[in-house]
Amino acid sequence: MTVPNAGRRVVAVWAGLCLAGLTATCVLSSDPYADGPEFPAEEPTPAPTGSHSYDCEEIADEIARERAETAREQALPPSPGAVPVQTLRAYAVPEDCRDELDAPLGVNSP
Repeated sequence: MTVPNAGRRVVAVWAGLCLAGLTATCVLSSDPYADGPEFPAEEPTPAPTGSHSYDCEEIADEIARERAETAREQALPPSPGAVPVQTLRAYAVPEDCRDELDAPLGVNSP
């Protein structure tokens, strides 16, 4: 008679695991902000569309300064036994400044 009792336990554990999995799936797939009180206190503010919080000329000047400094460093004669190092710098600029920076910095020029 112990066999049917063990079988019932296995079925009960299996059913419990299935229910736990189903509950977890429902919780994870539900929208966490669907209920009113759980909304965040502050809503994100959209980025300003017409005004710039950055100065394109200042960005261009900074890039030009860094390029000039790099050129000066490369013009110096290397010290004996020094290993030459090549540095790659990537700049992320606002899309609105892209057109203004292309010409003065020689970006995308042949």
